[in-house]
Amino acid sequence: MRNTNILNILVGVLAILTGFLYVLRLFGPTESEVVSWRLLAVVIGGIVVFLGRIETKVTNFLQGAFVCFLVFIQVPPIFLWFAFHGSGISDGTPPSNFVAHWIFATPHIAIALLGIIVIVSLFKKNTTRASS
Repeated sequence: MRNTNILNILVGVLAILTGFLYVLRLFGPTESEVVSWRLLAVVIGGIVVFLGRIETKVTNFLQGAFVCFLVFIQVPPIFLWFAFHGSGISDGTPPSNFVAHWIFATPHIAIALLGIIVIVSLFKKNTTRASS
């Protein structure tokens, strides 16, 4: 029970930190879609951290829903970092020499894996309660 909340908070904090990596432009100049993604990641991560501090049936459902969404929005960055490995990712406005590398998908993969663990543990916790 307590471990699920700690993992939930960890997933939220990782999402916030990953969103801030994009806010700080550590990956070079970004497109408007990436701006939307980073804001969404920070907000959803904050909600997940907040819900991880509270323990009720409703918040367990909301935790599961928000973590599912957080895992879902990690798929495009994971795919794109691998797809554009070794190539420039700028469309020329502004010009950039930044070259993509698959290693930049690591925080997204960590969020997705930890998120799946949280979802499974929430599911197990709720089915155990229901059968008791």
